[in-house]
Amino acid sequence: MVVFSIFGMIIMRVGDRMQKNIILSIQEHLGELKKSEATLATWVLKNLSRVVHMSVQEVSKEARTSPATIIRLCKSLGLEGFTDLKLRLSAQLPQLEEEIYTEIVKDEKISQIKKKLNVKVAYAFEETNELLENQMIEKAVAAIDQAELIYCAGVGASSLVAEDIYQKLTRIGKMVYHTMDFHLMATSFVAKVPKKVLILVSNSGETSELCALAQVAKESATTIIVITKNKESTLAQQSDVLLLTASGEEASLRSAATSSLLVQLYTVDILFTAYASKNYAATIEQLEKTKKSVQKWKEYKIEGKKYDI
Repeated sequence: MVVFSIFGMIIMRVGDRMQKNIILSIQEHLGELKKSEATLATWVLKNLSRVVHMSVQEVSKEARTSPATIIRLCKSLGLEGFTDLKLRLSAQLPQLEEEIYTEIVKDEKISQIKKKLNVKVAYAFEETNELLENQMIEKAVAAIDQAELIYCAGVGASSLVAEDIYQKLTRIGKMVYHTMDFHLMATSFVAKVPKKVLILVSNSGETSELCALAQVAKESATTIIVITKNKESTLAQQSDVLLLTASGEEASLRSAATSSLLVQLYTVDILFTAYASKNYAATIEQLEKTKKSVQKWKEYKIEGKKYDI
């Protein structure tokens, strides 16, 4: 029986094939750079094919910046230097010619939309693999393993991820509480359960409803696991276990929101698979039980089996 997510396996293979995409890396981190570096990065994004053939001095002159700023930008992007930047851009010249890195435009061809989204999503998973710390995954697995009651919450698209957590952990026998009524959830934190865990999902890490829940949970001796892109956020500071994901750039048609949702689901996949691997025999047994339970329900509902009254 297959326990682990095929979704996760597929993305791992995609990530393994790809070198880190420097163009998307620049786009993603643009808002985090210092003003002078951000200005230079914006110029680079507008002149990608030209930068490959230019020297530091030429870029400095045309971009009206200093060579030192160019080197600082490269370091901020995790590169060894300007030569490293040019080499990585050169590797992506074929995609540059196809305009893969531009936003979706009116009347875009379906084939082009598929290429653009494929590149962005693959990059988001690759970046998440780098940001997710193994030690944090292990801490989260240990907390879930010991928990007698688990809460999960998210707002907007992140609520879908919270629901996925609820579904996955319930199927393997964990007691999980999930509701969009946060008043009700806050009152439930006072339950006399020794070991409680709250899993919060927020791309920004600043969702006010979740920050308030985290504060109430802390006062109730609840371990807090946070899935977010922002390590400096309020939720990140409130967390006991922080699971970082790729951020994604802002986009008019919300392709960034699509990427953030997918990497959140991917993170949950990793967490679930790690837990299942650690508790393999028990997980297999519980999945068989839940499968049989669903089958019985289908027999009553669909096949008209008579109830025992």
